[in-house]
Order: sequence, then structure tokens, then C-alpha cells
Amino acid sequence: MAAWFVRFPGGPRPDCNRQLDGAFQGWAMESKSTNGTYPNLNGDSAACIAVIEPFIGNGKHGQLDAYGYVPGLRFDDPTNVVLIYMKEKTRFTWHSDYSHTLFSPRKWYVNSPSLVESGTCPEGGDLLDTPEFKKRLLATLDFLRTNNRPNWEIVAREQLAFLASIK
Repeated sequence: MAAWFVRFPGGPRPDCNRQLDGAFQGWAMESKSTNGTYPNLNGDSAACIAVIEPFIGNGKHGQLDAYGYVPGLRFDDPTNVVLIYMKEKTRFTWHSDYSHTLFSPRKWYVNSPSLVESGTCPEGGDLLDTPEFKKRLLATLDFLRTNNRPNWEIVAREQLAFLASIK
């Protein structure tokens, strides 16, 4: 039994990036978003996650509760900014990753606005250590401020509170 837990460790597992990308595209089509932006409902990341959740396709409410989201980005923004990230560290590089064990290090899983086309993980995205995660998220907030994206102050307040909670 112990070998099972070493070989197949528990912990948060990322959702399929292609499914996430499809959900964002479905939201854009239904909301008739023609300006290439991801959801930004007054800078409220939970509300933004809620509007894309119906497009995930498996009907599970709360499936995206494991994710933090940064409102205010566009589809064509740089790949070094953070659009969505797992709120807990994970050992997994994608949703069907069985290559990691209990001894694999936990890292922060992040995706850029180019969900499936950038990153070092098999379906896109990156696994980052804590200093690099903080650096990228802070750079994202600076990008939003510099480009005067709608509600950037609210987004910054929420994301800075999350960063302050990380030990």
C-alpha cells in the first residue's frame, strides 16, 4: 500500500490546459468578446473563474476552485505574465502526469495567456519555485499597471494578498 502512495502521490493536479483554453474560447464566443480579452468582471478573479466554468464541459461546479486567476489580460499578451495558476503547489506537470512520485518537489503551476502554446510542461504552462512564482506574478501586476488595464488596482490588491499568504 505504501508503494502505491509513493508511486501515485496525492495532491492537486492541474486541469487539462486544452480544456481550459476551450472554456476561455467558449466564453469569448458566447459573450461576443471581440477585443481579445479574457474575462474581467470588475477585477474579481472568483467571478471570472465562475463565468468560464460552465464551458469546461464536464458539468462539475467548483472544478476550478484550485486556481487563482489574474483578470485584465488579453489573448495576445506576453508569455512571461501569469493568467492562471494553481493556488497550491503541485508535483504534476499536466492532468495525466504519472511520472512523478511522492519524492518529486512541489512547485507552483502557472499558465500564461497563451495557455497551450507556451511553457515547459507537456500541455503548456510552467512549474516554478516560490521566488520565481512571486517574481512572475509581481511582473504581471506591473504589466497590468503599466498598460493601464481595467480594474488593475483591484486585481493587484487581491493578488498581493495571496502573495503575502505564501510562506
